Amino acid sequence: MEKIGVIPYEATPDPPVRMMSEVMRENGYYTTNRSKQDYQFKAPVTAWDENSPRAHWRNRPEGMPFFSIVNFGVTHESQIWARANDTLLVAADAEVPVPPYFPKTDLVYQDVRRMYSNILRLDARIGDVFEELESDNLLEETVIVFYSDHGGPLPRQKRQLYDSGLHVPLAIRFPNQQLAGMTDDQLISFVDLAPTTFSIAGIPSPEYLDGQAFLGTQRAGKPRSFIHAAADRFDAEYDTKRAIRDQRYKYILNLRPDLGYYLAVSYREQMATMQELLRLRDLGELDEYQAQWFRESKPEEELFDTENDPYELRNLAYDPIYSERLALMRTELENWMADTGDPGAMDEMEFVATLWPNHTQPQTADAVIEIIAGGELASSFMEEPLLYEVLVDPGKDTVRLRLESSTEGASIGYQILEAGESLQDRWLLYTSPITLPVGHTLKAVAHRIGYAPSTVVTATSRLSD
Repeated sequence: MEKIGVIPYEATPDPPVRMMSEVMRENGYYTTNRSKQDYQFKAPVTAWDENSPRAHWRNRPEGMPFFSIVNFGVTHESQIWARANDTLLVAADAEVPVPPYFPKTDLVYQDVRRMYSNILRLDARIGDVFEELESDNLLEETVIVFYSDHGGPLPRQKRQLYDSGLHVPLAIRFPNQQLAGMTDDQLISFVDLAPTTFSIAGIPSPEYLDGQAFLGTQRAGKPRSFIHAAADRFDAEYDTKRAIRDQRYKYILNLRPDLGYYLAVSYREQMATMQELLRLRDLGELDEYQAQWFRESKPEEELFDTENDPYELRNLAYDPIYSERLALMRTELENWMADTGDPGAMDEMEFVATLWPNHTQPQTADAVIEIIAGGELASSFMEEPLLYEVLVDPGKDTVRLRLESSTEGASIGYQILEAGESLQDRWLLYTSPITLPVGHTLKAVAHRIGYAPSTVVTATSRLSD
């Protein structure tokens, strides 16, 4: 961040927006994440019941439905070079498909074989999860969704708006062979996964969601006509690109045509294939298609026929035969950018100021305790951190209380601890008034996504004199 003069900041969505896992919690699900957290913001403590490499549905209360994310890092880009000395699970001379934008050299073949070897390792780890579900008698009671977070891990794949970077695997297993063997070729975007999850679970989707359900009781009346995509900054390297795709054509708008396609992302340059591409580029030994990625500038518009040109190597945007298709795709993308309030043309520091005034992260207002019945709240006797006494009425052994924060969109997490008990990792999600037993301590924290969390408020209950 220092290289490009941008302060560290967090994505700050509009106030109603909450993490989908929190919506699942609110509707009675036990939620776990194991354990990637690339949200572009600090997750509220209310996001998950468990969030760690050890998070597991087995830790939930008996009979409680669960929503679990299990991430597998074995196929991550970094594992191409990190596992360079591991035993290959494919033959060392296996004929693997090498796309035409790569030179067919030994180093490239070796990385592609490594990629397939890592996929085999992934397959075994997914099998472990299936075995756990089966041993828990949950396999035929669980919907399993498998997907990757982007396209391939190799250069000109990850971080690109070509299908090599956008097209991901998606497989869904329903209990008892429901829909088994079915293939669905409709266009689906990642923004559709949350409403589809809610639809399958029978949970109403929040109105702020952009996506549409493609399965379940809330399935959309008709499939998407288009999917949309964007790319801006990768580590310290900038670009600004937008894309739209229908069943056949891809349109890319390059808002920075002065920049080349290739960005010198230092992380990626640890990969042998990337080093090989740069070596052959400098020697002038790349062919026409392999050299495309290293052009020093880009056309403002690109149009590809993905049916006849699946690797998106022949730009049709300036071919008069495709002028009508180009105009249609251009208009649809412009409408999407307008509808979403796309800030892509804005300077990043200017954009940060729209999220954090004066480039300073706002802090979520503290949780406020209101006694509903059974006692009263004494004045705090320390200001930092906030400490309160809750005086329980004589003859009562509990008090009912309400929590709220003046920050719009803030979620509140809380814990109720017995005397002498330490703070736990798991925070409960506040959704309705709670009961605090006498002799117990309440801890509460408020957090709006993109803001700093509030101070933890503490209230200990005792019988009134």
